[in-house]
Amino acid sequence: MQSIKDIYVIGHGPSSSHTMGPAFASKYIIDKYVDIKEVEVVLYGSLALTGKGHLTDYIIEKTFNEHKIPLKIFFNYTIEVNHPNTMEFLIKTSNGEFKEEIVSLGGGTILTKDSCFFRNEIYEFSTLTDILRYIKKRNMSIYEYALSIEGDSIISYLKDVLNTMDKCVEDGLNKEGVLPGKLKVKRKAKEIYEKSLKEGNPFIKEQLFIMSHAYAASEENAAGGVVSTAPTCGSCGVIPGVIAYLRKNSVSNERIIESLLVGGLIGKIVKTNASVSGAVAGCQAEIGTATAMGAAMIMHAFHLSNENIAQASEIALEHSLGLTCDPIQGYVQIPCIERNAIFALKAINSASLAMSISSKASKINFDQIVHTMYETGIDLQKGYRETSEKGMSKIKITK
Repeated sequence: MQSIKDIYVIGHGPSSSHTMGPAFASKYIIDKYVDIKEVEVVLYGSLALTGKGHLTDYIIEKTFNEHKIPLKIFFNYTIEVNHPNTMEFLIKTSNGEFKEEIVSLGGGTILTKDSCFFRNEIYEFSTLTDILRYIKKRNMSIYEYALSIEGDSIISYLKDVLNTMDKCVEDGLNKEGVLPGKLKVKRKAKEIYEKSLKEGNPFIKEQLFIMSHAYAASEENAAGGVVSTAPTCGSCGVIPGVIAYLRKNSVSNERIIESLLVGGLIGKIVKTNASVSGAVAGCQAEIGTATAMGAAMIMHAFHLSNENIAQASEIALEHSLGLTCDPIQGYVQIPCIERNAIFALKAINSASLAMSISSKASKINFDQIVHTMYETGIDLQKGYRETSEKGMSKIKITK
């Protein structure tokens, strides 16, 4: 299994698979080929169907224009491809013409014919069952295990991730107005935050505070701001919402960074054995994984056991099964922003439930739910997997 670094990737929103991935793919082409005269890009599957709303063509054009490379982009809606996030590059150079097929796997990771970003396999185990068995024999925590594999450099990496999340939330909480795009969605994070400051009921106050932070990150993502995937752009607000909750409960930044490592390992297990791409397995793969990561973070932050962490992650993912990915007009706005706020609270509830029930009573383990989530996603009709062909995506916004 590869490093958790590809669970937390810093870059511009609104989509890790549809914006970050194509940007990284374009940079890969520019770095690989010398003396490029012209490039033609064909977008297939979900990239073609929802690319406009996700700024796919914009980010590709921006990347090549920075190097003054002539570019043509085509959207092919008809040809069936093996992976829904497939791009084809025809590169014309002084030495001839070359063709490259690149797949955006989700979370900003791309697959090329040469290699995959973050390809190096550093973990011997790829399931939580195997990891728990290994660390139990050695009396290690999940955090200690992940740190022993990743090395001390992961801490500075996660500090950058936390700083990015904090800056994203700060920016989002201080902005008003309307998000880009045809939907004319009003920013709500600042309004929710200000309500939290005035609220007298402690329970409602905390709920509003958490949701405002999730909203802020998600709204910045929708506006194309700089975010950290967790594990994707579309789910980037869940973890900032969880972090707001942890800080409200006096958890230090050092402990939060440790928790990010634990949550990242949970996310990496899902990405390795299933998918975190909405185009592959629906929103359950994105928001469900983020919720499992958040629940794991809470358990570690509050010094719960390895088994409790596994249990909370399983509960969170289990009760996210079946979520479709059908954003209206392809924008990462409706239902995406609101969903991040709701599932930040769901991560907290999943952790609370795991604290209340003995892990020994659990009949289902995390790896079984990861497998179930992937099967469920594959069984979803294609129209419910980020194609804007079915479900909420067909709703017409008239005001």
